[in-house]
Amino acid sequence: MSAARTPFSRRTFLRGTAVGALGLSAAGTLSACSGAAADADTIRIAFGWILNTEWAGFYVADDRGYYADEGLTVEFQGGGPNAPTPMQAVAAGSADLGVAADAGDLYTSIANGNDFVALGAQFQISPGGIVSLSENPITTPEALATARVLGQEGIQPTLDSILQLAGQPANYEFTPVGFDPSPLVEGQGDCYTCFVTNQPITLEMQFGLTEGNGYEVATYADLGSPQYSGVMFTPRSSLDADRDRWVRFLRATLRGWRDTIADPALGAKLAVEKYGVDLGLEEAQQIRENELQVPLVENPSGPLFAMDPAVMSGEMYRALELGGYPNLPEPASFVDTSLLTEAGA
Repeated sequence: MSAARTPFSRRTFLRGTAVGALGLSAAGTLSACSGAAADADTIRIAFGWILNTEWAGFYVADDRGYYADEGLTVEFQGGGPNAPTPMQAVAAGSADLGVAADAGDLYTSIANGNDFVALGAQFQISPGGIVSLSENPITTPEALATARVLGQEGIQPTLDSILQLAGQPANYEFTPVGFDPSPLVEGQGDCYTCFVTNQPITLEMQFGLTEGNGYEVATYADLGSPQYSGVMFTPRSSLDADRDRWVRFLRATLRGWRDTIADPALGAKLAVEKYGVDLGLEEAQQIRENELQVPLVENPSGPLFAMDPAVMSGEMYRALELGGYPNLPEPASFVDTSLLTEAGA
C-alpha cells in the first residue's frame, strides 16, 4: 500500500548497492584533454551517477576530439550515493554544468532559489519503470493497482501518482526488497521496480530470460507518468557571460551522442577502459545497458535533448506534484532550448 510522500530518487534507489558502496572516491573525477590547446575553455561536468555507460555520448565526444574541435576541454565528475548532487556541485562552483539524473530534484532546486538554466535532456524517457515476468505481465496501471510489488522503500509515492493519474485505487501489496531482481524470479511478487536499463540485464545474464519471452518491462512513461532525465543545466550567469561556449559544447555533445546511438558498444567500451576504469565495470553488461538506453535517448518526433515546457507544465508536473514535489517552477522560466537549435540539433 501507499506510504508517506517522500520524493524518490536514483540515489535513494541504489544507495547500498555494491556500486553505491564504492562511494565518492570511486565516483571519481576524470580530466579529459583530448589534445586541445592549453588556452581552450574547460567545462567541468558533474554527472548524477558514476562514470559508467550512462554518459556514453559525452565520452565519445571527448575521445573522438569533438570537444577539442570546438576549442573545449572537459572534466568529468562522477556522482553516486555519497557524492554531491549535480545541483550542489554547480551551486558551489565546483562544476560548470550539471547533468541531473532526477529531473524533479533539479526543478526543486530551482524553486528553492538556484538560478539554473536547463539546456536540454539526455533522456527523453526516464529509465525508471517496472519489470515483470511474461507469464504474468504487469504493464498497465490497472494491473499494477492490485499487484504484489517488490521494490525499494520510498518508491511508493511514484506508484501512487501513476495510479491516481490513471484513476486506479492503490490496492497493491508492497514488499521492500534489495537491488537484485531475483525475488521476482522466485515468485515473491508480481513485479519489481527498477531502472529498465539495469535490472533486466540481470534477468538476461543470470536467468537466461529475454524481453517478450521471459520478462516484460514498462517505463513509468508507459504507465502514464512521463519524465525527462539527465537534464543538463548551468547557472544563468554562465550562460549570459559566454553563450557561444555553451552552443559549442552542445554541438560537440550532440555529435558524441549521435555516434553512440549508431554504435552502442563504442561508448560502453570507453566507460570500461577509460572513463570508468577504476569502477570494475563489465564490458558485456555496459554494452547491453547502452543498447537499452538508446531508445530512451532518441527522439522520434524531434531533436536530441529536446525539452517541451508545455508538456512539462502539464502531465509531467502533474505526476511530480502527486509524487511529492510541490511548488515547481514555471518551465518557461528556466528551460532554454534555443542553444540546441543554434548547435544544429
